[in-house]
Amino acid sequence: MQPTRAQQGIPTVSVIMANYRGGATLARALESVLAQTMGNLEIIVSDDASPDDSVSVVTSIMARDERVRLLASPQNGGPARTRNLALARARGQWIAIIDSDDIVHPERLERLLAAAAHFKADIVADDLLHFHEDGSPPTLLLADHDKPFPVSAEAWVTAGMDGKLPALGYLKPLIRAEALGLLRYDETLRIGEDYDLLLRTLLAGASMWIVPEPWYLYRRHSGSISHRLSTNDVGAMLANQAQLLAGIKPEAGLAHAFAQRRDALQGALDFGRLVEAIKARSPGTVLKIIARRPALLRRLWNSFTEGRQRRAATPQVAASAGLLNVDKHATLPPYVPSQKVDWPRFRRDPAWLALATQGANAHQIIAKDAAARYAAGFIPAAAAPTPIRNQLATNAPAVAT
Repeated sequence: MQPTRAQQGIPTVSVIMANYRGGATLARALESVLAQTMGNLEIIVSDDASPDDSVSVVTSIMARDERVRLLASPQNGGPARTRNLALARARGQWIAIIDSDDIVHPERLERLLAAAAHFKADIVADDLLHFHEDGSPPTLLLADHDKPFPVSAEAWVTAGMDGKLPALGYLKPLIRAEALGLLRYDETLRIGEDYDLLLRTLLAGASMWIVPEPWYLYRRHSGSISHRLSTNDVGAMLANQAQLLAGIKPEAGLAHAFAQRRDALQGALDFGRLVEAIKARSPGTVLKIIARRPALLRRLWNSFTEGRQRRAATPQVAASAGLLNVDKHATLPPYVPSQKVDWPRFRRDPAWLALATQGANAHQIIAKDAAARYAAGFIPAAAAPTPIRNQLATNAPAVAT
């Protein structure tokens, strides 16, 4: 009998966690991965020369769990380079990208692997449940989709532009290592590096499916660089696409999608240059840009009014839920183990978002049976650490405080 991968010491999943100044959130992110119901994994934390206590946080967790490994860079190199360093050390059959300020559901990897096996997918991703530091209610990226669907290279490029799908580059997929091969992140990109790597993997022939269950809890906060595009960032993205197209001959639909994206990026670049010219008080440059793209005036006005509304808005603070007993939740769906999920008929239950909203600021969460424990995984206050892991091991009630 051939030894299993676990017996050979080969992890099923290598979790890549790039980190920079994430000391305040890193422990919860790591705990949520260590709490996974499938244990044959390794976690490679690649630290990008953080000036805070990130390294000490990782080393303290390494002391009690040998699945955690640390790569500490002596100088800052950016997110793409930091992830590439970890990819070079990854040994797993699958690669999972998880950010050091996010949290994952305890059954996330187990269920993504089950979905990938059913759909014969090389890449599988789940929905993002956005939880907000300002107290706003959680939201979903794929709010308008409730059943699994495949994603082609063309759909990946047009997402966020065609009105059918939101921008998918924020997803954190599980990728088969053999499908990824020698592909690596483009280190010239500061933003959009995830989008680019997945696109090149799809163009290489990989198949992708998305299961719209929000097993990935995505932290939204002002410190994120993913939502602020500088002219240098957009210029790098344009150059990246031009370089990619120079090496392929896309069919008509994909070529049209790339043209749409190029136009959208060029518009973003011109808008960024317009804003920079206004800040620099350069009326000549402002007039030249507007003469070339008059439509930017409307975009500038919309940006101004939206910014004024944000500044005038009263920050939302989620009401404290106090003690939340998940078992008492009236609309709790029944628990279905991952091996019994009927994937072709899978539909996301809206109860998860409702429950996450109800428990967003709970001080204490109690979950006693399998259905309640699964449900608690969608609540940011409970979906991380030791309380969930202990109750899975001991069958005791899950209590997070």
